[in-house]
Amino acid sequence: MFSVIIPVYNGAKFIDKAIESVFSQTNSDWELIVVNDGSKDDTMSVLQKYEDNDKILIINQENSGVSVARNTGVEASKGEYIAFLDADDVWHNNHLEVMAKLIENYPTAGLYGTFTRTELVNGDVMEKAEFFEGKEDTLFLEDFFAEYHKVKGTKMFTVITTCVSREAFVKSGGFPKGCKIGEDLELSLVVAAYYPVVLSSQGTATYIKENSEATKTQSFDPDWGFFERVKTLYADETIPKEKRENIKKVMEWFSMRRCRHYIIDGERKKAYEVYKSINKREISKKDLVINTVLMVMPTALVRKIFYSRWRGKA
Repeated sequence: MFSVIIPVYNGAKFIDKAIESVFSQTNSDWELIVVNDGSKDDTMSVLQKYEDNDKILIINQENSGVSVARNTGVEASKGEYIAFLDADDVWHNNHLEVMAKLIENYPTAGLYGTFTRTELVNGDVMEKAEFFEGKEDTLFLEDFFAEYHKVKGTKMFTVITTCVSREAFVKSGGFPKGCKIGEDLELSLVVAAYYPVVLSSQGTATYIKENSEATKTQSFDPDWGFFERVKTLYADETIPKEKRENIKKVMEWFSMRRCRHYIIDGERKKAYEVYKSINKREISKKDLVINTVLMVMPTALVRKIFYSRWRGKA
């Protein structure tokens, strides 16, 4: 059985659509846990009509953030596999059916990801995963990080098209508390350190960025807690040595990204310290050139470039 977790905060305008997209699934072997994270609007009034449905459990808690809300939902769930959906997004009706097939074909994986159709703020729509061009439609990755280091598009799934085994979720420790942004990425990376990952090119959900508050304010947290947490993975000898080395390579790329966002935030000293610590051999020449140029540009100009290239799509 799938346990579907939906955290919601002030989602009265769109929570109905998310819930109905779960009811529309062609696979009916699921339970739904909706965690109302201290909403101040009419969310609870909308949820009341589902209270008598045996397939839905509604939990109310004080506002504690999306990570705590998801963890609360998982703790109350019973399924062997956990699937996540945000209150402002929708699944296509084949989502759980596709997940069930992936699990049947690749039962040793800890994380399964499908493509997320994305509606951008600027009106553009991402309809397919470019990562799969020239590849099989489904990929079993024993070492996710080896592929991620080569092609950053490997992380083409989002939390709403991620399914994890309960064993993998427990092993990961769940979603990190207090994380500003990237809590779903952190969970995925920790699970991928201990388990194989399966990716499918099938689009099984729609992510509506217009509704996303997190990505309207920032795209990356330079003080992301995973920079410290990953050190425990480096030291964990139960993870194959080659995989640990590939994790380090991936984190060099994240450090490069961290450097850029410190520049955007006007934290030049921190940006320079991070830049000095990066293993330049693991970074592409293109990224090195970009960061070198950004380091000497005025902060206002860097921000302007960032807003024009990313913010309209966020």
